Amino acid sequence: MEKDLPIECKRFRKVREDQHMTQQAFAELLDIGNTTADIERGKTKITGKVVMQLLSLYGINPLWLYGKSFK
Repeated sequence: MEKDLPIECKRFRKVREDQHMTQQAFAELLDIGNTTADIERGKTKITGKVVMQLLSLYGINPLWLYGKSFK
């Protein structure tokens, strides 16, 4: 099933796991309510606000998040 997930869902989860955070803690940090699990399952799209927070907090390249870059 995970093979069918969009790359941004897999990479969003990787960022969370690399920070050793639970879904709930990550959602609170990003101020996105309980949508972390839905993003990781591919049920909810990542908003521009979340992309900008990942860039600001962790230096995550939005192109990497969406599979357009390797860094």
